[in-house]
Amino acid sequence: MKKILDRKYMMFVRNGEHYSLFHSLLESITQEMAAELKIQEYWKAFADAFDRENEVYLNSQKYANTETVKAAKKNCHQRYSALSFQIRAYRKSFVPEIAEAADRVYFALAPYKGVMVKNYAETIAMVLDLTEKLQTEKYAADVEKLGLTNEVVELRQSAERFQTEVSIRANERLTRTYRVNMVQIRPVVEEAFADLADLITASYLTAAYMDRDAEKAARIERIIDRMNAEILRTIETVTRRSARAKGKTAEDAPEEPIEPEETVS
Repeated sequence: MKKILDRKYMMFVRNGEHYSLFHSLLESITQEMAAELKIQEYWKAFADAFDRENEVYLNSQKYANTETVKAAKKNCHQRYSALSFQIRAYRKSFVPEIAEAADRVYFALAPYKGVMVKNYAETIAMVLDLTEKLQTEKYAADVEKLGLTNEVVELRQSAERFQTEVSIRANERLTRTYRVNMVQIRPVVEEAFADLADLITASYLTAAYMDRDAEKAARIERIIDRMNAEILRTIETVTRRSARAKGKTAEDAPEEPIEPEETVS
């Protein structure tokens, strides 16, 4: 009997595989075909459930902003370190006015020691405060004498970019706390598809054996075949992964069981 394959293996399917599978299953039957089979209500329930998975999955993938935050912090750290290094180097200058200017700027930096190991908010606040201080009348001339005016501006811009990225990440976190996650949505999608699959199978049986409508039965059969092909592809992926995992375990085991040595009494 032609039917859609069972999906008991779902617990072993990764989120990306789950998303890909059910995206393909939804595309296997059009809304028009569902209407013809008088199961459009169940098709829509499945489509709506998958829309929610689509949103959740794509948003989870999009949360790569963590990497941009790390990159922004690294850039800020590097610019701060470079500025600090140059100021310390100028303190050893053989030109008295350069060494004196560097000393004054260096002591302005003293309260900010360890700034880059603080939490994000403290780091940003302290770097912004430092650059603001170095741009005041008290220090601006010395900074210019050392040729570091642009470096101070670039450090401030770097801290501002860091602040922007942290704000974006905080907003994304807040938004995601109100979103259903993949653990919650997957069973909903699976149940909606199971209901639709049962009705597709029932429609095939009705067309093939009760109505004797070979043409309609063949069209439904093609839908079932497409769905089964996608399900089988996912099963094979899971099976291969399981086999690889078992293979790695087997490689660590001895080829033959080790027999206990006989003892002589």
